[in-house]
Amino acid sequence: MSGRGSNMASHTDVGSQLSSPMAFIFVFNLLLGAGALSLPAAFSDAGWLISTALLCILCFASFVSASFMCEGMAIANVLQNVTCPKKNDNVTETEQLLPGTVQDTEYYSNLSLQISQSQASLGGSRYSFRISKRIEMAEMAEIFFNKVGMILFYLAVIIYLYGDLAIYTVAVPKSIANVSCIADLRDENNVTLCWHGVSHDTAYKIFVLVYVLCIGPFVFFNAQKTTLLQICSSILRHTSFFIMVVIALDRIAKHTSGVPKPQDVKPVNFNKIPDFIGVSVYCFMCQHSLPSFITPMKNQNRATVVLFAALAACLGIYALVCYTATFSFADLEDVYTLNFANFGVVPIRYFLELYPVFCLTASYPIIGITLRNNLKTLFSKGEYPWLVDRILFPLLTIIPPTIIGLCTEKVEFLVSYTGAFSGAAIQYIIPACFVLLGRIRIREVFGREASSVNKNHSIFSSNVWPIVLLIWAGCCMAFVLYYKIDAALHPAD
Repeated sequence: MSGRGSNMASHTDVGSQLSSPMAFIFVFNLLLGAGALSLPAAFSDAGWLISTALLCILCFASFVSASFMCEGMAIANVLQNVTCPKKNDNVTETEQLLPGTVQDTEYYSNLSLQISQSQASLGGSRYSFRISKRIEMAEMAEIFFNKVGMILFYLAVIIYLYGDLAIYTVAVPKSIANVSCIADLRDENNVTLCWHGVSHDTAYKIFVLVYVLCIGPFVFFNAQKTTLLQICSSILRHTSFFIMVVIALDRIAKHTSGVPKPQDVKPVNFNKIPDFIGVSVYCFMCQHSLPSFITPMKNQNRATVVLFAALAACLGIYALVCYTATFSFADLEDVYTLNFANFGVVPIRYFLELYPVFCLTASYPIIGITLRNNLKTLFSKGEYPWLVDRILFPLLTIIPPTIIGLCTEKVEFLVSYTGAFSGAAIQYIIPACFVLLGRIRIREVFGREASSVNKNHSIFSSNVWPIVLLIWAGCCMAFVLYYKIDAALHPAD
């Protein structure tokens, strides 16, 4: 176990204890995030029938991996609660990279002996698997992965965070442009204008630069979300989705112009399934934040119930929003709120159109700071010169998403790529590897009976489940990659 992991753990406060209902609310709010705005268009494009089936499967897969995260956190807590003897410094580089060597066997034998001599420190029972310390994914990776695994872990996290920032950099200026521009204004060449003499594309790029210049400087400092900001964002989020569902149902009931006929709505469109998979994976992402929600729970035995309830509730809302959107709009925008640009009640119209601006802007600095810190860790573990630390890394964080934002307005495109590849790695592959390696590690240290004592053990206790999850992740990524390459090679098809 690395020393840096221990240092990181010492700075992670558990915070106030959470009741099960409060933990449910936190996880539910996390799930019902920015990705939900791109889901209706992807759902409609792929076809309501196949999308419904995939949405249920992906929700279940997310639940399985979330339960693996809980088990991995419990195992990591046990290993960190023991003062670990230091490994032999004379071990070769190859032996340090490969688990299961002779040195590892000797190491864990010594560790097991030490544990048997200090059972009182393990919570009063023979094995204490309570998640008493908040151990983040990066710290868990340091416990379970070798050096190559750590590099791959950080690459997946960094690519995912870059994708997150790119989505925010596109969605917010696109919403601002939609509100600010004059509707149906064109020049003599039929180019869509925002204002007289300024094209919509130029205006959008101006808004991208203004947005980054206004919100980007926060990445140069340290910031935390306040409770008030979280509460306000949560209220805005739920109010927006409620209003959109009500308006969509009203359109269907009144057969408003633009409402498609039921027979015209496609049940299956295989060419669009890859985009839907990527967007759905992004929408069910909660694994990276579970340590903050599960650790302070008063009754951690109910963590599985809380996760199941939050994911099931989110699945129900996603299905409701997607079905009402699919059967109320013939053409869906990749940011769903933009479909209400012509709604008659002006205050509600502006509220919905500006919803991404308020909610996503609140998250941009947090994601940016997280990405900046991960970049620092990936390249080095030492101290950086002030110019590199305070200027270069923040710029490396901000500039790539800004360039992507200037090159494309397609939010669904960004969400699908982010979710299908780096998102799948974080949601499926990493938790499955945590639980497989953790079960091996805990058996080496405590013996075979340890897993049965672990109260935070996943209900998917067979090692077949993480292997199935890894196969599922590989199939999803391969399927999406195949269709993306095929679409690039045959754009006219």
